[in-house]
Amino acid sequence: MICRRSSLFAALAAGTLLVSGTAFAQEQAAQPPQLVLPALPQPVPAPPAPNVGTVFGQQSFIPIPGRPAGPRFSFKIDPNTPVKDLLPVAPKAAPARGPLLADDLNKVPEVEFEARADQPADHGKMTERTAHQLAKISHMNAKKADAFMGALIESRADLAGMPFVMGDDCRSGPERAAHFAAAVALVRRAMQSGGSGRAFWTNYNALCEQQDEAAPRSDKALKEHFTVARIAALTQMLAPETAEMRAGLVKHLTGVPHVEATRALARLAVFSPEDDLRFAAVDALKVRREKDYTDVLVKALRYPFPAVARRAADAIARLERADLTGELVAVLDEEDPRLPQARKNGKAQFVREMVKVNHHRNCMMCHAPGTSGVSAASDVTAEVPVPGEPLPSPSQGYRQSSPDLMVRIDVTYLRQDFSARLTVPDALPWPDQQRFDFFVRERVVSDEEAGAYREKLTSKEPGVLSPYHKAALAALRELTGKDTAPTAAAWRKLLDAPAKPAPQSRRD
Repeated sequence: MICRRSSLFAALAAGTLLVSGTAFAQEQAAQPPQLVLPALPQPVPAPPAPNVGTVFGQQSFIPIPGRPAGPRFSFKIDPNTPVKDLLPVAPKAAPARGPLLADDLNKVPEVEFEARADQPADHGKMTERTAHQLAKISHMNAKKADAFMGALIESRADLAGMPFVMGDDCRSGPERAAHFAAAVALVRRAMQSGGSGRAFWTNYNALCEQQDEAAPRSDKALKEHFTVARIAALTQMLAPETAEMRAGLVKHLTGVPHVEATRALARLAVFSPEDDLRFAAVDALKVRREKDYTDVLVKALRYPFPAVARRAADAIARLERADLTGELVAVLDEEDPRLPQARKNGKAQFVREMVKVNHHRNCMMCHAPGTSGVSAASDVTAEVPVPGEPLPSPSQGYRQSSPDLMVRIDVTYLRQDFSARLTVPDALPWPDQQRFDFFVRERVVSDEEAGAYREKLTSKEPGVLSPYHKAALAALRELTGKDTAPTAAAWRKLLDAPAKPAPQSRRD
C-alpha cells in the first residue's frame, strides 16, 4: 500500500491525540473547500445485499445515529518512559513455513500490529487498552512526526521489510482529503439506497451526476479532483466486495478517461481471481495509452505469488504487447523470484514474500492517531474497531463515538496491492468473512532457512520449469506464434534479439 506523492488519493483509502499532561504538535493545514453532497436519489429496488461485513477506511466518518457517546480516557505518560514500554506487545514469531507453493490466500503468512490477548477481555478493558495505545503513539509523535512508526519498524523483524512510507509521502493535503471524504460519502449513500450490484451503480451514477451539475462547469481543476477522488474511493471500498460489484467497477472505470482509471484497470487485470472480470479489464486496456499501465504488468511478472505472474503474462498476450517480448524473455533468464536473494552489501539474504494483514484489527499499524479536542477541519478520521463490539454495516459507516479512539485516514503508512475476504474462525461478534489486505514483504532469512527455500523451489529433475517461466513461455508462444527451447538464449536467437536487452522495468 505505497502512498506516492503522485497518487495520494489512493493512499487515503487505506495526527495527534490529546493526552493529559502532554502537549502535542498539531499538523497545521489550510481550510479545505466546502463540498456539498447531492441529495440521495430514490432507491432502485434491489434484492437484500448479502452480509459481507465492513472494511476499515471504507465508511463514512460521522457518528452513527442513536448510539451513545463512547467513554473518554485520561492517561498520564511519563516523558521518561522507555520507548519499549510505549510499543505494543509483539505477536509471537511464527515458525518458518518456507515458500508458499499453492495459490491459497488462506496460507499466506499474517502480520499483526500487536499480540492478541490469551484470554478474551471484556469490552470496557479492550476499549481502554486501544485508547491507551493510541495515546502512547501520540506521545511519541509529539516529539517527532511518525516517531512511533519508526521505532515500531526498527524493533520488529516481521515489520522491517514491509512497504511503509512516512513523512510527506503518506500525507494528503486538506483539499485532497476533503474531496476524498466526499467521494467516500457518495459510495456510502449509494450503498444505503441500492445495496449492491446494478442498483448500486444506478444510484451511484445518479449521485455523481448531481454533484457534477452543482459544480461550476468551467472549473476543470475541481472536476479533476472529483474524478481522482472517486476512483480512489471506489477502488478501495469495493476491493474485497463480490465479483458482481467488482465487475461493475470494471465497467465504470472503462468509461472514465483518466490515467488513474487506467492503472486501476491494470491492477484488476492482474489481481482479480475471476477470469471474466480480468478479461473485461484487459479489453478496456486495449484502447488505453500503453505507457500508463505497462509498469503494472511488468512488475506483476515477478510478483511472489505465481497466480499474479500468470495473470500478468496472460494480459500481455491478450493485449498483443509484442513490445514486451524482451521482458518475457528476461523472466526466463531469472531465478524464481521467491528464492532468497543477497543484499547489495552481501551480508545477508532475504526473501520477497506475500503477507496479509487483517484490515479491521490493524488500524494503528496503517494510520496515525486522530486528533481530539481541537481538530483540524481537514482531518479525515475513523474510529478503531474494538474487538468484542459488533462492526457497523457498510452503509452505516465507522463510529466516531469517542475522540480517544480515532485514527486519521488522511495519514496512511501502508497501501495494499489487493484485498480479499477470508473466513475467520470464532469471529463473533464480528462477521466470519473479514477483509485482509495483501502486501509484499522483504524478510531477512538465515542461511538455514535460505537453504530450505532453495530445496523446495529448485527441481531435482532437469527441464522442470518454475511457474514464472511457464507463464512467460505461454505468453511468448501466444504473442509470436512460434516456439523453441524454454531458455532465454533460445528465444533471443529465435527472435533475433540482443543478448541482454535492457528491460523497461525492474524489481524495486
